[in-house]
Amino acid sequence: LHAQNHVRNMTFPPDFLVSFHSRVMTLLPGDIISTGTPRAVQIKNKDIIECRIDGFEPLKNTVRDLKINP
Repeated sequence: LHAQNHVRNMTFPPDFLVSFHSRVMTLLPGDIISTGTPRAVQIKNKDIIECRIDGFEPLKNTVRDLKINP
């Protein structure tokens, strides 16, 4: 575990971010809005990114650096 944070620590609340981004792009089911983190941690090729929301199965994705693995 590199870093962990909570929604309550976000600068802008999720409803604002969804509204803001949906003005300039179509958001589809399953889309993720990556907002960064106050304590930034560099992600590397083959790291696993995990998102957890109560009531749902965790969403896990492996990072793929396109400079290394085109």
